[in-house]
Amino acid sequence: MITVNIDTKPRDLRKMVQKLGRTFTKNHKRAMMRAAAVGRARIDKRTRSGVDVNDKPFRPYSKAYKAFRENRKPPLPTNPVRLIFTGKMLGDMQFGMKGQDGIINFSRSTEAKKAAFNNRSRNFFGLNRGDTRAIRDAYFKGLKI
Repeated sequence: MITVNIDTKPRDLRKMVQKLGRTFTKNHKRAMMRAAAVGRARIDKRTRSGVDVNDKPFRPYSKAYKAFRENRKPPLPTNPVRLIFTGKMLGDMQFGMKGQDGIINFSRSTEAKKAAFNNRSRNFFGLNRGDTRAIRDAYFKGLKI
């Protein structure tokens, strides 16, 4: 058996902690932006596939709204429900940072109002446990510690 003994002094540990802190500070912004981008992409992909935050299909459109979509030229799909009429709402969803936190939001107030209205009846703008895990993994990968 081989035994390895590493002798460290408090100043060595202090230097390691300081270096780790500098690395964290330097890479935090990039890692947080990466994590926010992953969150935005997951919300977008899930919504476009017709699934809510709880991974359940969206509630069907009302009969009147379904008829309205089908009678347009060209007709718009009604099944599955994807919350896409012009594509502006999901296209306006952005990610960024506010202070030290990553954020996902809508840049135009008209699109934010549409999202809030849609989110009341079909919960699409949120994160589930799988999303949170993926965001956390992207953050730590971006830190490169």
